[in-house]
Amino acid sequence: MNSRLVGRDRELAELSRLRAAADGGRGAFVLLHGEAGIGKSALAARVTEGAAAAGVPVLAGRAVADEGAPAFWPWLRVLEQGRYLGLSPALLEVGDGPPAAERFLAVERAVRALLAAAEPDGLVIALDDLHWADDASLRLLRHACGELAGARVLVLGTAREVTAPLAALPAHALPLGPLAEADVAAWLAGAHETWPAYVHRVSGGNPLFVRELARVLAQEGRLAEPATELPVPAHVRAMAGYRLERLSPGCRALLGAASAMGEEFDVSILAEAAGSDVGDPLAEAIAAGVIVDDPEVPGRLRFAHALVRQARYDELPRAERIDWHRRIAAALDASKGAHAGELARHRLRAAVDAASRRTAIDACRAAAATADRALAFADAAHWYARAVDLADGGLERAELLLELADAAYADGQVTEALAHCAAAADLAEEAGRTYLVARAALVVRGIDGPPNETIAALCGRARALIGDEESATHARVLAQHAMALAEYGQVEAADALSRRAGAMAERSGDPAALVDAAHARHRLASAPEGVTERLKLGSLLRDLGAVPGRPEAPLWGQLWRIDAAFQVSGLAAVDAEIAALAGLVDRLGWPLARWHLLRTKATRAIAAGDFPEAERLARASLEVAEALQDPTAPGLFYAFIVDVLRQTGRFGEYEPGVSEFGRLPVPIVMAVHGVYCLAAGDTEQARAHLDRLRILLPDLPMDTRWLPTVGLVAEVAAGLGDVEVAEACYQALLPYAGYYIAATNGYLGSVAGVLGRLAATRGDRGAAVRHLTEAEALEQRSGAPGALAGVRLDLARALVARDGPGDRPRGAELAEQCAHTARRLGMAPLLAASTALIAELAGTGGVPAALTRREREIARLVADGLANRAIAEKLVLSERTVETHVRNLLTKLGLSNRTQVAAWALKHGLRT
Repeated sequence: MNSRLVGRDRELAELSRLRAAADGGRGAFVLLHGEAGIGKSALAARVTEGAAAAGVPVLAGRAVADEGAPAFWPWLRVLEQGRYLGLSPALLEVGDGPPAAERFLAVERAVRALLAAAEPDGLVIALDDLHWADDASLRLLRHACGELAGARVLVLGTAREVTAPLAALPAHALPLGPLAEADVAAWLAGAHETWPAYVHRVSGGNPLFVRELARVLAQEGRLAEPATELPVPAHVRAMAGYRLERLSPGCRALLGAASAMGEEFDVSILAEAAGSDVGDPLAEAIAAGVIVDDPEVPGRLRFAHALVRQARYDELPRAERIDWHRRIAAALDASKGAHAGELARHRLRAAVDAASRRTAIDACRAAAATADRALAFADAAHWYARAVDLADGGLERAELLLELADAAYADGQVTEALAHCAAAADLAEEAGRTYLVARAALVVRGIDGPPNETIAALCGRARALIGDEESATHARVLAQHAMALAEYGQVEAADALSRRAGAMAERSGDPAALVDAAHARHRLASAPEGVTERLKLGSLLRDLGAVPGRPEAPLWGQLWRIDAAFQVSGLAAVDAEIAALAGLVDRLGWPLARWHLLRTKATRAIAAGDFPEAERLARASLEVAEALQDPTAPGLFYAFIVDVLRQTGRFGEYEPGVSEFGRLPVPIVMAVHGVYCLAAGDTEQARAHLDRLRILLPDLPMDTRWLPTVGLVAEVAAGLGDVEVAEACYQALLPYAGYYIAATNGYLGSVAGVLGRLAATRGDRGAAVRHLTEAEALEQRSGAPGALAGVRLDLARALVARDGPGDRPRGAELAEQCAHTARRLGMAPLLAASTALIAELAGTGGVPAALTRREREIARLVADGLANRAIAEKLVLSERTVETHVRNLLTKLGLSNRTQVAAWALKHGLRT
């Protein structure tokens, strides 16, 4: 009988290629997948053995189905094995910051350490049974996959099925199918010619089944004889059972205990539970191939196959099974080093009476608390749910339901969390426990949409029990109720509740109550006129600092102050707030905080007219957000980047993302994309957006999105000459003429500038000049050169249209100022528009003395906005030669400056 690996030549060749690529710095994640017993582990072992023989470090981990396994279990094993490479499980420990940030930092630390460990010899990481991997392990794997392209790391995974999370990973997937009859013949080399066909038919080509059948045939000495019916069932459990039957009674009994421990088990805990020496029985099991020994980790053993372990566990009588779990739990408890989840699993499976149920509930709570500290919220929810199942009812059940709700909410399971809150509130109300009802109302917060109806109902129930009590808890419930009511339109009632919450929180002095009340007031003060209050609320949160349970409070405070500064102040004030934010981000080190900082700096860059920097920062913020798995990240990126494209004239870039973004049925998205389409010349799409927006405009909620949405709708209406919408936007924006339309997600400029363009659309030339003159002063004060240039062009047009004394000369002057700035900043559409107006005002028309080909070429490049040095580099001339040509152009054309040359070239179609 031949034990070599057969039937996998193609897969071995591909794996060898990928391993060689990883050795050269082009790492990858390879996923071997197929049914149980198909040979995934054997194939992976061939790769890892080859790597180890070549001196490449190999680290291995295995996901397990046992519910007691901690978060990151396979990676913890990998990091433990890699201590000699500078790795450690401590890399995955988390701090006290916001859960999402701490999870990200732990994963980032671990991935960076693994990449560093791969130098200079490379690294192979083998991860078995990934279909059982927990969310945290898959998160780390996903992060690692994003870094493999330039690394000397090969991650080799196995899975029985490609689950949805695995399918989302950038993997080289290698499916393993059944062996062919010829492969079975190669496996059974030397056997009678009739056996390969029989074994192939009975096994279905599954290598595990082939191996088990071959083992039985060899043990019974039947391979040399013609094939006869073999009394072994085709499914693997029966085969595993057959193998187990050949073991001694003592060995089988000990394997019963091992099967209760799990697929992997600790030898010392097994010995403690068995109360006897386990050396000889384990040696027998290893010799029989039932148990696998790893010489590198002699204290831990594992079953050769998960189904072999399951076969033995299924044989245990109920009483024996429960007794083993009880004894294993006692051994784990005595060891003092057991993982809380593992202990809870055995306590649960031994829970048969009141005393053992009590012990199991306590163990589940301890396991959940451990998972909470590790930010493994799905695991925490699992253990709380198991404890709820064991609780008899009453207050303990209510408390457990609330702990379960906390974990579910932290895991993003909002619907489930609210259902648990409602059930807990029912039990607490029956017992008259006001505090628990209030706590049920406060679990889920900061959520948009329908869940707020349930939250509002819970708040109403809590308030009915609280009455007129003066307390921090009451203040928090009032704030929560205000937020929920505001979400579905009961603004007046929400406003009153938020003010009451703020006053009560201030009297209580409780930091958490102050934070909750501030969020409620910020939500209700989100209209443009609430900017002063939002500025004060930002100061409040900033000065409170990190509050227990709300460590992100100072971050929100600083962001609120920046948004307010953008709306009412010049960019100098914004710069001071951004500097404060940068210091806070450096202290916190949270990826979420860094994301906000990058977005804020990108907006500041676009206001400064530094479009390359704005684009770089926007892309950097997108990378951070995608690493945090924020589903809103692409939309926020495109909302920003289309402004860069619009102002620089780079239409058509970032497709198809920009088009997909434009299809989102969200008012502010339609408005943003409408302005972009208008600038790109797609008036049909811009008009389609405006037709939808004119219906939505009257009912837009007065929140932080109102001002930018109406401002952008106004721009589309003005560009399309839609007087009806222009009039509606003009009246809506008029009270806010002194503000800027700006925040941490974009910079549109002054409201006065928008009003001026709307007034021009309405035919009110005097109002247009007045508003645009005010806008010019506002943009000069702000320090936004791009916006200032745009306002100057609009003001020039308004003056020319009014055509009063001195209006045309002043218009020409403004147009030239605009052209100068647009050329300097690379704002091609604005440059083209300003030079066209200059040409119109200068009357540069007829073709003068004939220009040489070189002069026409230089005139074209001047129109493109290139300076003399850039023209010289492009045409491979000296800068002095270019200067001479430009002077000749001015003389021949009878013009006085480069701007007029650009206008002439534009008029005569010389611009590219």
